[in-house]
Amino acid sequence: MSAHGKKLAWIQALRGIAALMVVMVHDRGALAGEGGAGRTVANALLPMAMGVDLFFLISGFLMVLITRDFDGSKAYAWAFTAKRIARIWPLYAMVTLLAIGVDHPGLHGLVDRSVLLPYLEGLLFVPHNPAASHLYFQMAVGVAWTLCFECYFYLVFALCMLFGRWRYGVMAGWFALTLIAIPVLRGGYNLGVATQPLVAWSRYANLAVNPIVWEFVFGMLAGWLYLSRFTIRYNAVIYSSVMLSMVVLLLGWHRIGMVNFFGPAGWGAPLTLLFFGAVLLAKKGGLVAPAWCVWLGEISYSLYLVHVYVFELVERMAVRIPTSSEMIGAVLFVARPIAAVMAAWMVFRYVEAPASARVRECLLRISWGRHAGKHSPPWPDTESSVRRVSGGP
Repeated sequence: MSAHGKKLAWIQALRGIAALMVVMVHDRGALAGEGGAGRTVANALLPMAMGVDLFFLISGFLMVLITRDFDGSKAYAWAFTAKRIARIWPLYAMVTLLAIGVDHPGLHGLVDRSVLLPYLEGLLFVPHNPAASHLYFQMAVGVAWTLCFECYFYLVFALCMLFGRWRYGVMAGWFALTLIAIPVLRGGYNLGVATQPLVAWSRYANLAVNPIVWEFVFGMLAGWLYLSRFTIRYNAVIYSSVMLSMVVLLLGWHRIGMVNFFGPAGWGAPLTLLFFGAVLLAKKGGLVAPAWCVWLGEISYSLYLVHVYVFELVERMAVRIPTSSEMIGAVLFVARPIAAVMAAWMVFRYVEAPASARVRECLLRISWGRHAGKHSPPWPDTESSVRRVSGGP
């Protein structure tokens, strides 16, 4: 690993932690049906869903970091877009095929238009039914609701690159319009991600006005802070400032209308404070990432996409064990995450990494304009160092 790669190991580790949090919040279902201690553990694991908020903060941070040497050319903007597509879409397309097979055995899922349509919409990252929950969108591949937001952010980021050195000004204007002006004009402003009035004329527009997008913006602000000259000399000042802010926020949690859910009015708020603290510490080399977290971060996208289906397969095998339902629940709670991590490692090594590399190579051969080849963006070391962590959840 390069020196820059070692410096960014902390962000890779955070991705691993975020992925593991999502896995565990889904794994709690193995204990949710039990009484007593089992249900208590299951309820205690619910806040681990905030791993999604952490993913979004990391994405905003990384997009600023890997485009720090943006040269204003359309070729650079296309290269950025191509690499994001190659990072997200190939594995997701393969998992979509897996999902059809698991959810609809036989040929039914491949020939019935009503069954197939939601999966095809998911491949385009179009919310299937925003009215279903205002956030999860009733996606055929359940975890893909986060990818809809992720790819919307990438789209905005890429399009704003076409404005050259004005890109961040245009981006600020767009987010001010979609996250502030339009919600206010539609009848009242609030940061609740599950309480936004639906946009009836466009399913995709519901992504733009949802306050959870603020987490990408906060991540971008953290990226600019990381690249700036601003530092805090003493680690103790960083720790005490973050802790004091966290205490004030948690003490006033219900009084200011905070909720135990996704978004800036929920788990995203304390995570943002912690993330900014981590950025300030990382600037000074004050964060040491455990090797296992860095490794987990490397396979995090595969883990995020496949763990639900690994859980399903493990459960189908476990129910055949002649024992009590309580014992099966305990076995599943332990065995499913282990199986998911092992499967994710194999998927990453033999599917995700080679497929992503191949698609990236093909897309980068496409020229933007007649003379695009002469202006191919000189990607910095930062890009190679964080290429594997700049994708989706």
